[in-house]
Amino acid sequence: MNNNTFVHKYIRSLIHREDTVVDMTLGGGNDALFLSSLAKKVYAFDISEEAILKSKKRLKDTDNVIMIRDSHANIRRYIEGPVRLFLFNLGFLPHSDDPTVTKADETLKAFQEAWSLLEENGYIVITFYLGHPGGKDEYYLLNDYIKKNRIPVLETYHQDRLDSPVTVIIRK
Repeated sequence: MNNNTFVHKYIRSLIHREDTVVDMTLGGGNDALFLSSLAKKVYAFDISEEAILKSKKRLKDTDNVIMIRDSHANIRRYIEGPVRLFLFNLGFLPHSDDPTVTKADETLKAFQEAWSLLEENGYIVITFYLGHPGGKDEYYLLNDYIKKNRIPVLETYHQDRLDSPVTVIIRK
């Protein structure tokens, strides 16, 4: 099972119809579409104009997704909280020539903001792609931060392949 299948299967039972959730990395809109079927409101962030345009097509039949073209590190400009679940699918826009990738320092700031906006018993789900440029930097920086701050990790999912993605599920 790939990481996205694992994530979708896992979080299906975590979200309720009245919840607000955030897709911190909109990309092609797959996760936002999935989340929109489970939650009342979905905020979705991406800095790439191409990602927003692709996602608008994919999400044209949804009415509960708010797409925001800005860094996920700027979440407080748009959301006050509380939020049930934050989903990070780090890396780059698949099937694109757009060179934009998530960056470790921005992702750490976004994680810190997400943690502060997360409701009690809420979740943060992060998939790190170790094979893309900067992916290992993101993983090690956030992993160190999580350990140093004793943030509870419920589960880690990783396939047994070199540089395969790592998914971390956190509960507040």
